Amino acid sequence: MIDFLLAYITITLFAMLLLGIYGVATRSNLIKKIIMLNIANDAINMLFVLIGYRMTFPVFPPIYESHLTFEEFLSRAVDPVPQALVLTAVVIGMAMNILLTTYAIQFYRLHGTVDARDIAEIVGGEES
Repeated sequence: MIDFLLAYITITLFAMLLLGIYGVATRSNLIKKIIMLNIANDAINMLFVLIGYRMTFPVFPPIYESHLTFEEFLSRAVDPVPQALVLTAVVIGMAMNILLTTYAIQFYRLHGTVDARDIAEIVGGEES
C-alpha cells in the first residue's frame, strides 16, 4: 500500500512538473508563465523531499538521541541534505518570483501589456 502511494505521489509530482514546463512554453501571458514556473518549482522541491524520505518505521528526526545505537539512528533518520536543499530552493524561488512579478508589473505600467508576443514586438521595434 505504501509503495502504491509513493508511486502515485511520484507520478503526480512528475505530472505537475510537466504541466509547469508546458505552461511556461505555451502561454504568452507573463503572469501565467510566472505561475507555471512556480508550479514546476514546487514540484521539484517536493520531489527532493520525496527522495530524502526513508521507508523504515518509525522515522526519526535528524537529531541523535542517546538511547539509540548509532547504526540504528543512521538506518532510520531522515536525510537532512535534501531538506536543506529544498529550504534554499524555496528562498531562491521566492526571490525569483518577486523579481519576475516586479518586472511584469513594471513592464505593464510602461507599455500596457504583459503578453510575450507584444513584448517581443516592442523590444524588437526599439532595437531598430
